[in-house]
Amino acid sequence: MGAEDPVRRHLNTPLLRPGRRAGLRRNVRSLVVLATATSAIAASTLAYGDGIDVSHYQGAVSWSKVDDAGVTFAFMKATEGTTYADPTMRTNWVGATRQGIYRSAYHFARPSTASGSAAAQARFFVSKVGSFRHRGDLPPVLDLEASGGLGSASLRSWVSTWLTTVERITGRTPIIYCSPSFWEDHLGNSTAFHHYPLWVAHYGVSSPRVPGGWPTWTFWQRTSSGRVAGISGNVDMNRFNGSNAQLAVLARSTGGSTSPAPGGPTLPTGAATALTMTPTTTSAAIDERVTFTGDLTRTTPLAGAPSQPVALWSRPVGSTRWSRGRPGATDGAGHYRLRATVARTAYYQARSVGTTTYAPSVSRVLRLTTPARTTTALDLLKTKASVAPGRSLMIYGHLTAGGAGLARQPVSYYKRSPGGGAWTLVGRSRSLAPTGWHSLTVHPKISRVWKVVYGGTDRFLPRTSALMSVHVR
Repeated sequence: MGAEDPVRRHLNTPLLRPGRRAGLRRNVRSLVVLATATSAIAASTLAYGDGIDVSHYQGAVSWSKVDDAGVTFAFMKATEGTTYADPTMRTNWVGATRQGIYRSAYHFARPSTASGSAAAQARFFVSKVGSFRHRGDLPPVLDLEASGGLGSASLRSWVSTWLTTVERITGRTPIIYCSPSFWEDHLGNSTAFHHYPLWVAHYGVSSPRVPGGWPTWTFWQRTSSGRVAGISGNVDMNRFNGSNAQLAVLARSTGGSTSPAPGGPTLPTGAATALTMTPTTTSAAIDERVTFTGDLTRTTPLAGAPSQPVALWSRPVGSTRWSRGRPGATDGAGHYRLRATVARTAYYQARSVGTTTYAPSVSRVLRLTTPARTTTALDLLKTKASVAPGRSLMIYGHLTAGGAGLARQPVSYYKRSPGGGAWTLVGRSRSLAPTGWHSLTVHPKISRVWKVVYGGTDRFLPRTSALMSVHVR
């Protein structure tokens, strides 16, 4: 998986050429196991709930043979950056769909400092794949293997923008693909993304290491040297961390194989659920109280999930950190009602952490928009043109917005040498009604340059006054 890799071209040695075994279709599973045992490169055997991921490296794929081999799901490369589209993606998508194999597509991220890079790549990806809203469609995937030279904070912001853009367009919660080391080294082991399903790449272990605060993995890419009938050469092998019924729910399917669930941990442990969320408005006044309602339902069979914990989470635009609001619970019919004061434009999502009876679930992410913050004005004056050393001097001014004074707003006063240098905080005060008057009495010993700073609020923009010189004679 990932970008152009010359090593993979050397690994794509055909396992079996067409026609070498007459009994290929009659004994696919035995053949896969035999090839695995004799291959010089350690390969992965198939089990129920196993899947693959492919790109143009695999060439033409016989999806009917892949299906016969027991593959349940497949991820396929769609795009990279804003210009590259994998030429085999559409053929692979159609082939998997015809065989009833659950499928999704991934975007190989090319993070960049260019403005709008993440949103542009997200839109390009969706334009090449589609809505991810059909039966059998697994959620879209962001493939993180390159940092683009971005630092941890910038990369986290880039990733957040890509995810929320795709989430807003498709209505699906994307999956994050990465290795533990990449997440730890390049994203600072951030815990701000664990509400997105994790597809972790970790080879040569009996159980993958899970970074970033995720409670567990959803998909595990456990080898890049698997062998599957219908594909010439090596292919990445993956496992789903749950039952076939749970995989079907994730793929927007009401069915699912009757085959036994794979061994190992199965999450979620309770009945699969779906969570909806609807706000009373998506365009709120600043500090408006908004009500969010929705339903938590068990998906198979369809029924309300009563007395389950539900909380409202929010993330301001431009931030990567989600914050939990006051939690609530569903009523006897699975309905919930939560309220929040909307202070600024932000994204909102309802989440249920699940219990032993019902699995965790999250709603789609919605953006609530508030009006732009009001521009402010701030001045700084003095009561005397000059002052003797150590004598008292009042510095003062007004904080206004739209010509009206702002009351009870904090301002801070700073000084520095006339020749420049660092600013030193001297004191703080609050503006007063009705004019926005603010003041501070100081006792300067030598001449200084002063300024006053207003940090702003969700309603009002920050402002710094013009510089003012105080001459000590």
